[in-house]
Order: sequence, then structure tokens, then C-alpha cells
Amino acid sequence: MKPATRLHTIVAGIHRWNSWHTEWKIDFSSYAVVTSAGVWFLDPMRPAPALAKTLRSLGEPVGIFLTNANHERDADWFRRELQIQIYAHEKAIPECDLKVDVPVVDGEKLPGDLRVIYLPGAGPGECGLLCEKTLLLGDALIHPKNKPVERLPDAYCEDPRQLARSLKKLQDFAFDNVTFAHGEPLVGNAVKQLTSLIKSRKTTKSS
Repeated sequence: MKPATRLHTIVAGIHRWNSWHTEWKIDFSSYAVVTSAGVWFLDPMRPAPALAKTLRSLGEPVGIFLTNANHERDADWFRRELQIQIYAHEKAIPECDLKVDVPVVDGEKLPGDLRVIYLPGAGPGECGLLCEKTLLLGDALIHPKNKPVERLPDAYCEDPRQLARSLKKLQDFAFDNVTFAHGEPLVGNAVKQLTSLIKSRKTTKSS
């Protein structure tokens, strides 16, 4: 993939950079989340130099969060460059090739008032983060180009049925917006758009 060159603001304080995977035909997204404690980087990919400078200008970096063990991407580069630690769910750590500095658990509050939501069944240690009215997801749900939001295809899940159960937890949280590690964010009225998908028990075949 080519390094991203542009930063897109999703809502105030949440910024996205992304690259298109030509072989897999899906978008890979990373996020910078500006909080009261500093800037978090989610599933970060190394961007073009000018964009890296822009990311540094967002504020004091506080940490890197991996939404699952498959999203190491360029986290180690960010750790070295910014001198910050990598966080991931404790269940992700055995499957990570890099060292995770800080293990987290379901319901934990991270600096800046980010809440960890554990969503087992997708990738190892799958988690989302709730930041005020925005839910930031990894692979649990994806939003392919010109298609509706869908669950991660069964072929890539540790346990598709468990993922379906895990997603029902999202009904307990209030959020207006959703971001994805793969695909376009939903801005505004996201709960309504996801309700039928969350309630569905059907599994998803790989397209």
C-alpha cells in the first residue's frame, strides 16, 4: 500500500488516514484521537513524511492502541518515533509479534476517558474504544466500499457465533458515530444503522 498523504477529520478530535489495499480491495484506516490526556493512535500505519508531521502537531502523544493482534501494522515505528507505549487487550498479546507494553481488559478506562469494549470472536483480542459519542472499531464490523456495513466474514473470525453475541453488547452504549479499521466511517445516527446487523444471528461468508 502507498503511504497515506491526507488526514481526514471525522468529528471534532477524531482524525483518519487511510490507504487502499489493491490486492484485497479494501480500505485500511488508522486514527488519531485527541483527548484531554493527549493523542491516541489506533492501528497506526506509517504515513508519508508530511502527514507524519501533521500527526505530531495534533498534540502530546499518549499511547498506541491495537484493536486486535492482527493490527500491529507500523505500531513499533510510532512507538520509537513518539516514545510512547503500545496498549492491547490481554488476549491479543500471545498472538502479537511485537511487544505490547500495557495489557488492557474489558471496561477499562484509558487516559483521556476512552473505554475499552472487548468483542471476542473476530481477531485475537478484538476490542473497540468508546470516545464520547464515537465508537472506534477494529475488525468486528467492516464497511466495504459501496456496500453496507457487515460483520467480519466468517473465514477471518476466531468464532463467528461468538462475534455475533459480542456485538450485542454494543446496544448497551450510546454513540452517534462509528469508525472502522476497514471502510468509511458512519457519522450521525450510527446506532439506528447498525441495529438490525447487531441483532442478527446470521454469520457472514467471505465475498
